[in-house]
Amino acid sequence: MTDSTPVGRVASALVGACYVRLPDVLVVGGMKLEFSAAFVHQKSTTELVLVADTAAEDDALLIRKMNGVARALDVSRSRRSLTLVLAGPRPKPATLESLGRVCRVLPLGSVTGADADVVVRNWLAVLLPLNVPQADGSVINPLTRIGTLAESLDEPLRRLVDVAAQGESAVKQGLHRLIDDASSAPEEQDL
Repeated sequence: MTDSTPVGRVASALVGACYVRLPDVLVVGGMKLEFSAAFVHQKSTTELVLVADTAAEDDALLIRKMNGVARALDVSRSRRSLTLVLAGPRPKPATLESLGRVCRVLPLGSVTGADADVVVRNWLAVLLPLNVPQADGSVINPLTRIGTLAESLDEPLRRLVDVAAQGESAVKQGLHRLIDDASSAPEEQDL
């Protein structure tokens, strides 16, 4: 059974991206602070991700807690970056501004509906690994593609396209010849 609350959706997305959940009562620099969830990445613990449920959290208390965490990390000379994910109703702009002074803030808002998990993953994209699609066999060689368009190119560009398959140095030489031809042409016309 999955947790369909906003905090549960955030937790599922982060755990699925190799984040390790910490105890909800976080001890930072001797201070005990309670958050809806806290995470560090399994392979790199340089980022601390805290999750707050804005439906159950008072704005002023949340600001004090985040200032406390940020200060405790500074005092302990921690090199961790601090990210706060706000699940639930979006706080007031003044609250977001205050929180943004001490950490990166990702306000999700109230996420519901059939595509809620996709929306959460989109908002958390800066924390999640980048999924790059694999190239398949239908990728066209760029030189072949340009070659098919060569008929529509000017003569000088067509010469560069023709030598492109020979490599970088051939293109450089071809470009130098084009520049030489272009720069010598006006002088010859004057004679």
